[in-house]
Amino acid sequence: MIKKVLILGGSHAQIPVILEAKKQNLYVITCDYLPDNPGHKLADEYYNISTTDVDAVLALAEKVKPDFIIAYASDPAAPVAAYVSDQLSLPGNTFHAVQVLSEKDQFRNFLSKNGFTVPRAIAIAGDDFHEELFSEMQFPLIVKPTDSSGSKGVSKIDNFGQFLEAAKLAMAQSRKKRIIVEEFIDTNGEQIHGDGYVVDGQLVFSYLGDHHYNAAVNPFVPYSTTWPSKVGDKYIDAVNAEVQRVLSMLDFQNGGINIEARIHKGKVYLMEIGPRNGGNYVPQVLAYLTGFNMVKALVDNLLGKKVETDNLQRGYGAYYVVHSPVDGILRNINYQPALQAYIKETHQYVDKGGRISSFQGSNAAIAVIILQFASSAEMDSIMCDIHRYVEVELE
Repeated sequence: MIKKVLILGGSHAQIPVILEAKKQNLYVITCDYLPDNPGHKLADEYYNISTTDVDAVLALAEKVKPDFIIAYASDPAAPVAAYVSDQLSLPGNTFHAVQVLSEKDQFRNFLSKNGFTVPRAIAIAGDDFHEELFSEMQFPLIVKPTDSSGSKGVSKIDNFGQFLEAAKLAMAQSRKKRIIVEEFIDTNGEQIHGDGYVVDGQLVFSYLGDHHYNAAVNPFVPYSTTWPSKVGDKYIDAVNAEVQRVLSMLDFQNGGINIEARIHKGKVYLMEIGPRNGGNYVPQVLAYLTGFNMVKALVDNLLGKKVETDNLQRGYGAYYVVHSPVDGILRNINYQPALQAYIKETHQYVDKGGRISSFQGSNAAIAVIILQFASSAEMDSIMCDIHRYVEVELE
């Protein structure tokens, strides 16, 4: 009998897992509140139900009776998939583990209680805040929603006078109307970022790189990650060890994870461990660089097949988010000939004549390109000035 999988979301980001599920002969059902999303055209069935509506997704799952539920490359959908899987006794990680990893205030509290190195932080619900709350904290502070994604609603403040505006911005992006305020942790080098894969509670794969930001547009929304990270094996091993410690304590058993960490004064700070694969086609980049196909591993794992991690490589590459500093209408994207040789894939989200927004969150991406290089020097020569090789023309 053909097995069914309910995939939460049908955007460009979910297309790789939809295609892999179809390739492995699963009956694919998708849902979200955007019927024109391209992934739905590839599915066997589509339902117009928000991926964050827990009750509606549960009712849908009870109706269509899937064998598996997947939230791929989506922060908001991950707890929903875990909760519904728990309720219906389907394979997956526990709702508790996924919820702790998905909600920033719960994650900080978990790290603090279990002896991890963490910045001082406070969680605020509603408008319950006053200056005394910050009396033991050192500015600058980061203010962000506890349950948003794509760096939306994040601000850095240097004094309490800037807090109210930052809090309103963060609250507007929080579904649960909770924000977290934490001390800003500077980093030695770039912020570390990448994906890992977990099998039976063990981190069997991890490849970490360096995040890059366009400070002139928004210093909190990454436009690229380059692999491998330049922090060195000592710190990469330390990050992986801390990640494994979290996974073991939470009994997180299987699937992809997205890792963000900082090194400050020789200490590892785990910024986030997302209980899902990274967006911006991170799994696809890493498949080119290492040979490890995380999307296939995800489906293999659900079907009880062995996840292969032998003979992996450590190549050089990146994703780059094509973006604009201003709002406008897209006329064209010009990729310079010198860049073409390194482009492995191009995923364009906005067609010519479409409206684009300033890059204030990952949802303002115009396109994502995947790049592969032969060496670190070759990668650095291009990526250090990548904006010169990609021109966004506006009408």
